[in-house]
Amino acid sequence: MDRSTDHDATEFYAEATDPERMREIVTRYLLTTADSPIEVIACNVAFARRGENRSLFQYDVTLRDPVGGETREHVVSGVTYSGQRTRRAWSRLEREQSLCPTEGAWLIRAAYVPELDLLLQTYPFDAQMPALEPLLAGPWPALVAQLLGQFGPGEWRLEEWQAETVRYRVDLRACVRLAIRAEEVGSGDTVERRFYAKVYANASMAALAWDVQEIMDAALAAGNAPFAIAPSVANLGEHQVLVQAEVAGTPLGHILQREDEAVAAARRAARAIAALHCLDVTAPAQRGAIERVGPDRVRRDADRLRAVRPDLGAAISVVEEGIIAALVATGEPPSVPVHGDLKPGHMLLDGDGVTLIDFDKFGAGDPLLDVTSMMANLRRRPFPEVAPAFIEEYLAHVPAAWERRLRPVYAAALLGEASGAVKGTQRGSNRRAQPADRAGSVLQEAQAVLAGGTW
Repeated sequence: MDRSTDHDATEFYAEATDPERMREIVTRYLLTTADSPIEVIACNVAFARRGENRSLFQYDVTLRDPVGGETREHVVSGVTYSGQRTRRAWSRLEREQSLCPTEGAWLIRAAYVPELDLLLQTYPFDAQMPALEPLLAGPWPALVAQLLGQFGPGEWRLEEWQAETVRYRVDLRACVRLAIRAEEVGSGDTVERRFYAKVYANASMAALAWDVQEIMDAALAAGNAPFAIAPSVANLGEHQVLVQAEVAGTPLGHILQREDEAVAAARRAARAIAALHCLDVTAPAQRGAIERVGPDRVRRDADRLRAVRPDLGAAISVVEEGIIAALVATGEPPSVPVHGDLKPGHMLLDGDGVTLIDFDKFGAGDPLLDVTSMMANLRRRPFPEVAPAFIEEYLAHVPAAWERRLRPVYAAALLGEASGAVKGTQRGSNRRAQPADRAGSVLQEAQAVLAGGTW
């Protein structure tokens, strides 16, 4: 569908994120038969990402059988592409896939909605990730032997396969937790192990994930690094699947809730991040996961905020000009290995060990974007001394020149957060916007950071 104007795109986005409208769409297009007694009683938007060439949606759908009284919860995904790509994708899907519902299913596997040019799929069916269904149905023959090989010496026999979705984003990736119980035939001993199968939407993403795993494994093989990564178990490139073993540890975010442990944990995390940024590896080019901080981005965020909050115009200009001047003065940013999606949930602490997980956005980039991503989370924590301790420890283990650049980069992140707080209002999204005063308070933080205030 050609949504060549902002108005057309905004109307479509509003319709695709309208729960009642999408409840009607699911009823009309995804129920197994037109005369099905099943009722679609809710269709809530769990995720929406609007893009110029592709928009993605996920819906939490609640169904009810009015006769038997049973209710079921389903995840339904939606994707639309620019031009005629959605219709072509649907035509290819009809030719290559069986879309008949499985026995006892209440929804069919996929449908095309012509009035919205929207392709709907009922999870776990995803045309881009065909491994999802067999992984979740299990045992999956393509993987069983390799998983049993992780149980050690002896003859191991599969006893139980449990699969649970940890994360799913249509047209991007999914992560499935596998709990495998096996028996050693000779001794009768039974052992359970856990693994994480990461499923990618195309072969190039899967290949890149494996390349990153190998790069990091080789770099850390010598030991003595203040962090580790999840060990790889299997690479099923033909299925776009990478499997890693579960690692022990408590998420950093949980530890940061404990007053007596929070500061020490933040310092350990900072040392691990600094070590990643100083790692002697050739990282792949950043894949757009984190947009580079520069004058154009700063001006765009400032303009968006100014359009919706003209009352903050003077403060916005001060922050905008201060960030740009400081960035120009610091010159080009360093390009080093960066995580790309750093947050407390992606760091596990176990004793003295720190494990970094989820390297799907790893690449060469500006290290301070990783740092400001962590700072955005730490400043919302209950103990104010945590963020300064994190910054102090990080700066003690990286080149001194990075400290000068940190303030404008962090101020730019805050300006982006303030802009994001009003983005829904500017686009006309029907999703609830953040409170208007949040933009003002975040902008004040940015001013304080630029002025040399405490972290």
